[in-house]
Amino acid sequence: MLYDICYIFILFLSYAIMGWIVECIFCSIVDKKLVYDRGFLLGPYCPIYGYGALYMYFFLQRYQNDPIVLFIMAMVGTTILEYFTSFWMEKIFGARWWDYSNQKFNIEGRVCLLNSVLFGILGLAFIYIINPFYTGIIDKIPRNIFIGISIVLIVGFLIDNILTFVILEKLKLKVNKIKMDATSEIDTQIREFLSHYNFYLKRLFKAFPTMEIESNIEQLTETIRKNIDRFNKDRKEFRKLQKQKLKELKKSLKS
Repeated sequence: MLYDICYIFILFLSYAIMGWIVECIFCSIVDKKLVYDRGFLLGPYCPIYGYGALYMYFFLQRYQNDPIVLFIMAMVGTTILEYFTSFWMEKIFGARWWDYSNQKFNIEGRVCLLNSVLFGILGLAFIYIINPFYTGIIDKIPRNIFIGISIVLIVGFLIDNILTFVILEKLKLKVNKIKMDATSEIDTQIREFLSHYNFYLKRLFKAFPTMEIESNIEQLTETIRKNIDRFNKDRKEFRKLQKQKLKELKKSLKS
């Protein structure tokens, strides 16, 4: 039982990592620069790919003798998964994490035909090539070693999720308290928030540059982006001033 749970988790995590790598490569090519901040979690994985892989692993192998049906099922299933993931994250965190509104044949900007077709092709590759090869490798790992490694990774993944959800909830609470017609209040509260969560917010906006926050909050999004840079600049200046004052104090003590 424990081995089966670890096996499923490793499949999930492995394909989440593979999805992260694919996203980074694709975005690096599109943006013509190195992109490595993908996904809303801190670790190098995109969970939606892991869930998509589990869907294919458990439900699509029965169609491996019919590639047309397999393609359609992969396309439809992963599209539904992507749509409800977008919907769920927006409702939970009050943020829109990706937007395909500029793509043809999209549904509310959450999914689009191009991605659905690519997921269908990926489903064929998964069933016929990727998963048989990968499971053949992990099946050779001794059970005790496999379970030990899995437990460590599970704990790390859970910690990552907890930290991420806490930070995002704090951002959501901060958003709800801000009066949108008071720019000075926004600046003050966001700068205070950034002093604690600057690193994560920078990574978040890099990972989801098209992220939009609910309640007509585009102003807040832009303010956050500006304050990240301003906060970094102020922090550098403050440290520089601290060093200068320390030097002056040492000189005065010597004299």
